[in-house]
Amino acid sequence: VFVLPKVEESDLAGDNEELAVTITGDSGEDGQVGKEKDEHAEYAVYIESGSDGMFKRRRQGKDPQGIAMHSRADGGERDQDKLKSFLDLLASLIASTFAFCQGLLGGISLLLLYYLTNQDDRSFLRSFAPLASDAQKAFMFLSAMSIVGALDKWSKDQMAGWMLRGSTQKLIDGIIVANYAVCFAATLVCAPMDDIIASSHQRSPEWFRWELGADFTATLAMWRVAHVVRCLFGLLGWVSVSWETRSYLNNAPNKPLHDIYEKLFSNQ
Repeated sequence: VFVLPKVEESDLAGDNEELAVTITGDSGEDGQVGKEKDEHAEYAVYIESGSDGMFKRRRQGKDPQGIAMHSRADGGERDQDKLKSFLDLLASLIASTFAFCQGLLGGISLLLLYYLTNQDDRSFLRSFAPLASDAQKAFMFLSAMSIVGALDKWSKDQMAGWMLRGSTQKLIDGIIVANYAVCFAATLVCAPMDDIIASSHQRSPEWFRWELGADFTATLAMWRVAHVVRCLFGLLGWVSVSWETRSYLNNAPNKPLHDIYEKLFSNQ
């Protein structure tokens, strides 16, 4: 038996308004009304639309407090879903940015490695000197971003249970991290000479035509080694990522990967 609450004319929904009516279900012994309410009497909320005057059931529960609690819970779940969707989108964008930086670092490394290995010292200084400062900044920023991206890939593979490849996948991810770490360290070693070359070009664009001193030549030879190392490992890092990376995994949201990890290892 359902008991409708008393509704006054002023309580009716107007145009473009909605009216909520709670219908209480009473149960009594032998089907009689007026007995003590059952603790588990059911309640439902009907919404009257002001546009067409029709009622639609929106909520149903054991009691009004339960209805309110369900409403708050549903609202909280919707907010959590929106937050998760936003965070997953942000994680995908960040992962894509890491992949872009790694690819850009690989391209710059290949270009500068080609310049260095196919020219003598003077020819190389003539072509590299105007770019020395910008090249240093690019290597610093891109190698740092590439390291973070490699660590992000490590964490995603870990959440995916190492793709059921165990130590092999760990080794591959470790090699990628090591490549970019070496590239960043070599860039730090090259930084002083990069500054000397850039400042010499600013003072005199034709400085490479001068006679180079013995100390400068020795320092330049050491710099060439460090420069080859940073270019080589920046390129090897990109080759490793391109060969091993699964694009759908690199940009995958963290939550599904974590769920995979829980399913694989929750019982261990």
